Amino acid sequence: MAKRLVKIVAAIPAGHRHLRMALFFDDGEVVLLTEALAAGITRAYVDVVTHPTRRGVVLCVQEIQGKPGYAKTQLIECGDEEEAVKEIENLLKPAD
Repeated sequence: MAKRLVKIVAAIPAGHRHLRMALFFDDGEVVLLTEALAAGITRAYVDVVTHPTRRGVVLCVQEIQGKPGYAKTQLIECGDEEEAVKEIENLLKPAD
């Protein structure tokens, strides 16, 4: 049985300038996301659902330089739409 997400907590911790998001699962696992990661996920969502024909996007973790105020590690587009669609379709296939 797949684990289920039960709660999301988002906050800017004391002494920090950027948002953190914690995803809590029913098996006790907690995944902590940085603001840069949450922003990348948001960009992927918006890029696909607001585009009239686009069906997918692939983002890869990359180090970037020269953009003050941004984290050095960002999610940057690195694959094509067909790759995204195939990868998700493969994950949705029932286990044999």
